[in-house]
Amino acid sequence: MSFWLQPFAALLIFTGVFSGHGADTGWTGYAPYSVSEGTHAGTTMWAAGQILLVASSTLTGINFLTTMAVMRAPGMGWMQMPLFSWSILVANVMLFLSIPAFGVGLIQVYLDRVIGTAFYDIQAGGDPLLWSHLFWYFGHPEVYVVILPSFGIISEVLATSSRRSVFGYRSMVYALAGIGVVAFIVYGHHMFTSGMSPTLRFVTMLTTMLVAVPTGIKIFNWLMTMHGGSLVYRTHTLWALGFLVTFTLGGISGMFFPSIAMDTHLHESYFVVAHFHYVLVGGTVFGFFAGIYYWWPKATGKMLSERLGVLHFLTAFVSYNALFWPMHRLGVWGMTRRHHTYFVTTEEALGSLPMEAAGWNMFITVSGFIFFFSNFILVFNMIVTSVRGEKAPDDPWGGWSFEWMTSSPPPAHTLYKLSDGTWGLPTLEDANEHIANEPGVMGRWFQRLMVSDDDSSEVSN
Repeated sequence: MSFWLQPFAALLIFTGVFSGHGADTGWTGYAPYSVSEGTHAGTTMWAAGQILLVASSTLTGINFLTTMAVMRAPGMGWMQMPLFSWSILVANVMLFLSIPAFGVGLIQVYLDRVIGTAFYDIQAGGDPLLWSHLFWYFGHPEVYVVILPSFGIISEVLATSSRRSVFGYRSMVYALAGIGVVAFIVYGHHMFTSGMSPTLRFVTMLTTMLVAVPTGIKIFNWLMTMHGGSLVYRTHTLWALGFLVTFTLGGISGMFFPSIAMDTHLHESYFVVAHFHYVLVGGTVFGFFAGIYYWWPKATGKMLSERLGVLHFLTAFVSYNALFWPMHRLGVWGMTRRHHTYFVTTEEALGSLPMEAAGWNMFITVSGFIFFFSNFILVFNMIVTSVRGEKAPDDPWGGWSFEWMTSSPPPAHTLYKLSDGTWGLPTLEDANEHIANEPGVMGRWFQRLMVSDDDSSEVSN
């Protein structure tokens, strides 16, 4: 049902576009723009379609959480699940806690437009800022909802490519949970310029900075995983390394915004656009590309071309940085987002930009086109290898998790061929005993971070 809600929601959202009256409220849908009498039926259809998407996401989350709670393999406890599964679990819990606020806001917008309620009408006692609170209480955790699955993908890819289990499994799980908790108390930094209470702004500033702690733990553990392993460079490995570089840079630029003074200066500027896309594209999209190259052989039974994959990575990585890195400079100059034209002059006129801003904008535009077309290399790779690609073995990368124990592609009802030649469910085995049993500090740290209290294994195959 969650799947079929998607196309119907899309039809509703785009109905206004097809009729020549698309939703013109901006992607945030701020009130009173989204409820004013001047807006047309396209905005009403947009709100209705978004409500269906909220229902779709909720049903999908129920599916994921129920599956993980009651359908794990025998002997697999919570602390034995792959980190990718943990990332999906935490992301869906966050979605459950955040998306109802968005749904409530959308229903209020829909009712204001259709039956004349006054949730956001100042003259009737409503408050447009209510939408901002409801939207950003969903909107900021949503950023982590889409990035957490990439965290899980990177953990799987780097562990397999490093030929070892991920460093600090327990701390990685706790960091995922920590991100899930802190994400709900930082949404206010989106509203520093909306007249927020000074006390609340100060609390939000501190909690926003706190997000860097669990994220930093994950970066450190990924680096330690590679440091203690023997890294094998495949296409999915390159995307994971690109993720580490770009996501870290995006996180560093994000630390400017918790500062109230800096946020006031940089708000709605291209510096925000640069930061957001370094995190969302350099983080989420690069992580998804790593997952595509990593699991494509398992899903289709065909090996993607490594040569085309490397070409895709190099072209996309270079053009991506050329696209978004100069935006930091433009944002510091004061170039605002959501404007289609700018006043460029050599004089220090109010609201003007220096002459070189025009050149940087042209450079950004060209880089954007290159980044867009670079992704067709992946599409071409998929098509060619699906037709005449090399047949994929069951475990081409030496993966740790259960999916690599069945055939490529897997059968409709997954069966695992065990080492004795029989078919059935695999048995969990500890792949880290050689480290866990070492004497000294390393062994004690490993026991504390990696091995569960009942001595069950957490990395299995």
